[in-house]
Amino acid sequence: MNLKKYYAVARNAFKQATAYRLDAVTTLLSSVVFLTLYYAVWSAIDASGNIQGGLQQVMTYLVAGQIVSNAAFLQTEQFIGYRVRQGTIVNELKRPLSLMSHVYFHELGWVVFNTLTKALPIAALGVIFLNIPLPGLLNSLYFALSTFLAFNLVFLLAYANSMLVFWTKVDWSIRMTRNTVTNLFSGVLFPLYLLPAGLSDIFNVLPFRAMADAPIQIFTGQASGSQVLGIFGLQIFWIVIMFIVAHLMWRKAKTRLTVQGG
Repeated sequence: MNLKKYYAVARNAFKQATAYRLDAVTTLLSSVVFLTLYYAVWSAIDASGNIQGGLQQVMTYLVAGQIVSNAAFLQTEQFIGYRVRQGTIVNELKRPLSLMSHVYFHELGWVVFNTLTKALPIAALGVIFLNIPLPGLLNSLYFALSTFLAFNLVFLLAYANSMLVFWTKVDWSIRMTRNTVTNLFSGVLFPLYLLPAGLSDIFNVLPFRAMADAPIQIFTGQASGSQVLGIFGLQIFWIVIMFIVAHLMWRKAKTRLTVQGG
């Protein structure tokens, strides 16, 4: 397998991302505002003495959630949607690599940029201003691997979801719906360990938990040893499921594309 073509796609995407430095700054600022507001809210709740684990554990969880979301969450529907509306999606099919591979490495280039300009600064700010404890070396490696698995899972979900653009011709609505659902159920907006047992059972059977809560547990030290292996297994399980779903959605979308060109 010639890796040069994949590297070229990722490199070009990274260069493209550097042209949107203002977007990186505004996203970073929005994360800072998010954490500031949540610190105020959770400080007030902590004053009543009703937070499991205390305020620092909650803020560590939320900072880790912002690191994961900035490093692994994507806007794949926008990539597909623009090309479907412009009719240039046909050109993507002429490339010497599959559409999924091309989109994957394009998004990977953006993820590297987002990690450097958004996720790492959030980690630094969390340590400096919120006294967030960083995981040890081994757990940091586990966290990085789990975040990478989360990226793959998010990508496959977003890619499958983006196939709907072939019918709707609009990407922003399906992208916003996915982002809202993912943020709500993944652990980005609030610590999932605070959920009551009945509601937690519902969250556990959905794939979203593997997108953020899974690596967060490693970052915060809530998971260690065999539990980390269980997290990796859960993420890989959902990656396989979503890979199948994404391929089935693409098969349907190709049929739709053929009709449009006929």
